[in-house]
Amino acid sequence: MPDGPSDFLWGSATAAHQVEGGNRHSDWWEYEQQGRLPFRSGDACRHYERYAEDFDLARALGQNAHRFSIEWSRLEPADGVWDEAALAHYVDVVAALRARGLEPVVTLHHFTNPAWFLRAGGWTRADAPARFARYVDRVARALAPSVRWWLTINEPTVYAMEGYVLGEWPPCRPWAWRAAVTVVRRMAVAHSAAYAVLHRHRSDARVGFAHSAPLVLPCRPTSLGDRLAAGVRDAVLNRAFFRLIGAAAGPRPRPGAMDFVGVNYYTRHVVKSEGLGLGRLVGHVCQAPHHGGDGPRSAIGWEVYPEGLAAVAARYAGYGLPVIITENGIATGDDALRAEFLRGHLAALDGAIAAGVPVAGYFHWSLIDNFEWAHGMGARFGLASVDATTLARTPKPSADVYAEACRRGRAAADGSSAAARLSR
Repeated sequence: MPDGPSDFLWGSATAAHQVEGGNRHSDWWEYEQQGRLPFRSGDACRHYERYAEDFDLARALGQNAHRFSIEWSRLEPADGVWDEAALAHYVDVVAALRARGLEPVVTLHHFTNPAWFLRAGGWTRADAPARFARYVDRVARALAPSVRWWLTINEPTVYAMEGYVLGEWPPCRPWAWRAAVTVVRRMAVAHSAAYAVLHRHRSDARVGFAHSAPLVLPCRPTSLGDRLAAGVRDAVLNRAFFRLIGAAAGPRPRPGAMDFVGVNYYTRHVVKSEGLGLGRLVGHVCQAPHHGGDGPRSAIGWEVYPEGLAAVAARYAGYGLPVIITENGIATGDDALRAEFLRGHLAALDGAIAAGVPVAGYFHWSLIDNFEWAHGMGARFGLASVDATTLARTPKPSADVYAEACRRGRAAADGSSAAARLSR
C-alpha cells in the first residue's frame, strides 16, 4: 500500500513499440515489413529520442508516476547478444523520470518479442521462461537500484488470444488453441521466474503483471446458456493466469507471485451463448442495447461503462493485495467524450476507494497518441495529440480533467482525498 497521500501513483502509460519508433529487431517490425500486418509503426512518436519532452509533459499535467516498457529486442537483438548502449538508454530514461519526480513503473514485456525469439518458436518453446528470466536479470542489474515498481508481462491472455486464436498479431496463427494454452502457461512460469529475479536484486521490489480485466456479465441472466458462456469467458480471461501463478482469491487469499494486482480496465463483455463446441464456449459479446449498453462507444467499438472499473477493482482486491489500475482510457477523436470518460471512471475509482477497495494507483492510457497495434495511428488514446509531420505534442482539453484529479489527490470532484483514505 502507499505510505501516505503523496505516494498514491497518479500517472499515464506508454509502451515501447507504440511510441519509440524504429524497433527494427522486434517481431512486430519484421511482420510489418513483410506486409503481414495492416500498418507500419515506422518512427511512431520518436519517444526514444524525445522521452524527456514527454516526461516534462507528464509532470506539467500533475502526474507523479509514469509507466513505460523496456523493448527486449533492443537489449538482445540476437540470441545471447546484448546491446549495452540500449541498456544505458533505459538507465537514462529512469534517471529522467526521477529528475522530474516521476515514479518509474517498468513493464518488461508489452506484446513485442525479439524477432529471433519468435522465429525460434517464441513462447511455445519450453525454454522461453528461462530466456525471459535471463533478459529480466540483465535489466534488473542495471535498473533495480532506481526502480521499485515492476510489471513483468502486459496482458498475457490478450497476447495469446490475438496471436494464436484470432491470428491478428505475430505470429498470426488463427485458431491455434493448443498453442495459445501453451503460451499462457509458459508466460505464467516466466512471470514467476521474473518475480524471483527482481526480488533477488531488490528486496523491497513491488512486482505484478498487467491483467486485462473486462467485466464479464451474462446477456440474459435467466438464460443458463448465457450464464455458462459468461462463466467460461470469465474463467479463461479473468481467473486462469492467476491460478497458474499460485494466486487465489477469497476468504483465505493467497497472493502467489505478485505484490499487487495490476488491472487494465476498458469495458465490459455482456456475453451471449453460441452453443457448444471448441471456440464457441466463451460466447460472443452482445452489441444490442437491451442490457443497457446503449451508451457511447470508443472508435474501436468498446462500450464506455465506468461502473465496471469499481466492480473489477473490488473483485481483484479479493487477492488480499493493493490494486493498481495500470491502464484505463478510450480510443476516440472526440475529446469531449474522452473528458466524459475520465470524469465517469475517476468518479467510479473514488467510489471504490471510499468503499474500502485498496487502490494504490491509477494510470491513464495513454500519455500521447501512439501506434495502436492493428489499428495503426488512427486509434487515439492520448492525453496529448502528436502531429503527424512535426511530431509536436499538444495537450488536449481532456488532459486538464485528469491533471485536476492528479493535483488535488482524489478522483472525484467532491469528497475526501482517495490517497488519504488509503493511508489510514
